[in-house]
Order: sequence, then structure tokens, then C-alpha cells
Amino acid sequence: MHAIILPIHIAAGTLSVLAGVAALLLRKGGRAHRTAGSAFVVAMIVMGATAAALGRDVGNTLAGGMTIYMVATGWTAGRRRDGQVGGFEIAAFTVATLCGIGLTAGAVLLAIGVRKADNPFIIPVSFLLASAVILAAAGDLSVVLRRGLSGAQRIARHLWRMCFGFFIAVGSFTAQGASVLPHGFPRQQLLLGAMILVLVVMSYWLVRVLVTDWRPRAAQTSLNTAPMPNALSEGTSIGRVDATSGHEAR
Repeated sequence: MHAIILPIHIAAGTLSVLAGVAALLLRKGGRAHRTAGSAFVVAMIVMGATAAALGRDVGNTLAGGMTIYMVATGWTAGRRRDGQVGGFEIAAFTVATLCGIGLTAGAVLLAIGVRKADNPFIIPVSFLLASAVILAAAGDLSVVLRRGLSGAQRIARHLWRMCFGFFIAVGSFTAQGASVLPHGFPRQQLLLGAMILVLVVMSYWLVRVLVTDWRPRAAQTSLNTAPMPNALSEGTSIGRVDATSGHEAR
């Protein structure tokens, strides 16, 4: 079974990195961006599921589950309408809470030496993953209590979860690729640099969306050229413009 699952895992991991890069480079909200994003999500789900199947301990299973959770909730946030929420977010909160507890326990065991760390980056990365999924669980609870998100907040939810899934994919891909590099090559520096680069890109887009109120050119054009609504249709017209802007900024 291992011989069958491993090639699938490697292929899915490679596709997830390629599709993730494409989604970051393509115009946000365009058809090509959405296609690359969907391919990324499918590849990440397959990678996470096969990683859990190949894992030798509970930690691998939890990491695989977290990977699936991140991209699934990120993709759903991109498809939700403003103010829309449902049972999916409640289920996501439950999954994230369980994963957060398990990953935190695993990180503590690594830190105190009960479990052996394969490299010096494993311990801080483990705490980072645990913190991220706990933060994500809090976000799910907030979405449920507030009955959905709208505008920049919904886009930011889509953005950071998809990027964090990409962070996991790049880390896994780089770690596996670095293992075949010649002796003496700075493997750990390569791994750390690749993962930091993804976090920098994620931070850049979050600042553009949340701080500068960035919108794609098409959305700006629609806002500038939209006719002034009359008193009877003002709420409906503004809602359409906001929904269009949010959709294209993904």
C-alpha cells in the first residue's frame, strides 16, 4: 500500500506547489486564478489525505487533517456570499479545535524531549502550526457568532488560509527536495528561506486587502462608473457593488 500511496502523495505535493504559485501570480478574481486555486485545493486535499495515510504517528495524521482543513475553509470563504454562514463553519470549528489540541500537545512533547526532533526547525514550526490552527478555530467561532463575514474580512479569511496551506505545501516540498541535494548544500537555510518567503507574500496581500482597501482594477472601474442609485434602490445597488468587489478581489 505504501508503494501506491507515496507516488500519489509526491504528485499531489508537486501539483499543489505549481498551482499555488500560479494562483499567486495570476490576476486575482479572474477565471485563471479561480481555476488554479481549485486545482491547488484538490491537490492539497489529496496531499493531506495521503500524508495522514503514510504517517507513522498521530502527529502526521493531525498535520494532514490540518492541511485539509485550512484549504477547505479558505476555498469556502472565497465562494461564500457576504454574510453567509452554515453548518460547514460549525464543523470546521470542531475539527480545528481538536487539531489544535493535538498539535499543541505534540509540540510540547518535542520541546521537552519526549519525542525526537528530526531537525532544529521542527519545534518552532510545530508551535507555529499549533498556533495557526488555534487562531483559525477562533476565527471559525467568530464567523459563526457574527453570522458570516463580508467585504475585506471575508477576503482576508480566504487569503490567509489558502496561503497558510501553501506554506505547508512549500515546506513539505522543499524539505523532501532538499534531502536529495549534495552534501554541504545549505539545506536547512533553503527550507527556512522558502517558508519565510511564503509568509512574507501572505503578509503583503493581507496588508493590501485590510489596510489599503485594495481592489482589482476591474472592481475599481465598476465602482467609478456605477450610476448613482436612487432612494428606493440604494441598498440593493450598493450590495451588488460590494459583492462584486469582494468576488474579484479573491
